Amino acid sequence: MKPMIMTISREYGSGGREIAQRISDLLGIPVFDRKLIDLTADQCGYSTRFIQEHEERMTNSFLFNIAVSGVYSPANAAYMHETQAVPQDYVFLTQSKIIKQLADQHESAIFVGRCADYILRDHPNLFSVFITADTDFRVKRAIEIDGVDPDKAYAVVNKRDRLRRRHYNYYTGMDWGARSNYHLILNTGKLGVLSVTDILTSIIQND
Repeated sequence: MKPMIMTISREYGSGGREIAQRISDLLGIPVFDRKLIDLTADQCGYSTRFIQEHEERMTNSFLFNIAVSGVYSPANAAYMHETQAVPQDYVFLTQSKIIKQLADQHESAIFVGRCADYILRDHPNLFSVFITADTDFRVKRAIEIDGVDPDKAYAVVNKRDRLRRRHYNYYTGMDWGARSNYHLILNTGKLGVLSVTDILTSIIQND
């Protein structure tokens, strides 16, 4: 198995998080998803709840060009932390730094969401994946797995996707889910979560 840094971007309810964890369990590769929230909170000095509420939000701040260029410096971070005028940008920059550090520290790893495919776009071992599925499939999973109110499920799925799209497009300057941004796009609604897991596991093992 050759070293591989896999990023999994996903539509809400498509099973991307489950797939990442299944691959991690099968191959012993570390997966960085919600753990990134804790690591970012530690470095930012914010609560994990604050990070959860702000990491997929965006602002129209003057730091946009810094964020999308991938330039991070302690001076920039210190300024943002002191003023707290642009917490979303501070969270994004700090999380970007953490993602890059983790990718450098591990021969193989899986990163879920958080613009990791863009942040790690220059990594020599990057393999980026986008997980999609039809709306009905995702709504069903949102209800059964996340416990979303059935009466609100369609609205929740659409809102979460809308936030992810805006966040990704804002910080990367690219279109979330566009096929040109990823090495592979897989549809769990057609293939199933287990089959997609098998496909990606096979790619990692046989690369």
